[in-house]
Amino acid sequence: MVSSDTARLGIIRRARAPNIPPIIRYKDARGPICAYLSDPIRNMNPLITGINTFQQRSVDPAETPLRQDDARQSIAVLEAVQGLSNQLGQYAFLQAPQSQPKLVLGGVEVSIRMDLFVHGTSRGQDQFGGAVLRMTQDDADTDAARARRQAMGQFVATLVRRHAESVVPADRTPANRLCLAIDIQHGEVFPAPASSTRRMNDLEAACRMIAAMWDTA
Repeated sequence: MVSSDTARLGIIRRARAPNIPPIIRYKDARGPICAYLSDPIRNMNPLITGINTFQQRSVDPAETPLRQDDARQSIAVLEAVQGLSNQLGQYAFLQAPQSQPKLVLGGVEVSIRMDLFVHGTSRGQDQFGGAVLRMTQDDADTDAARARRQAMGQFVATLVRRHAESVVPADRTPANRLCLAIDIQHGEVFPAPASSTRRMNDLEAACRMIAAMWDTA
């Protein structure tokens, strides 16, 4: 959503013929983070155990250089989660199932899965949302980079809000404030905006464009 037209064409082409990555960055970091956040008392043991595991992996000569580097990066991510305790203290997280319904917009299947469910209450009403953990290696600290990260965070949170509608329990109501994109490395939490109509329209328009260009890009 924040890419140029040329970059979007490249994204479509790569999606049509994806390369299988040698590893999925931060894949093994998600488990300890979800275990920590979904614990009502936020016991640190999952993070400590994860850090110890990654420390061993980072110096294991049997591991590839890429896996060793991912282990070092994952340690930094687990340490960064601890710095989000104040911002995330207000949320009640629950482990989310691996299998979740697919989200389809404008004829395109969107790759999004909630890492955690989020429960809350407002004015006596039980509410529901979800959280996506965003872990990137983008360390730029310019105004443009910060604005881009904010825009991406809000778009991701908006997708979470739409996705929550398909998995919400019968006794709860989806709430924008509980649909989150958590940018761990940068210590930022982006709830879905109170009014997300424009962003959803932009997302659906982008998906319709992808569907139209898929065979010719």
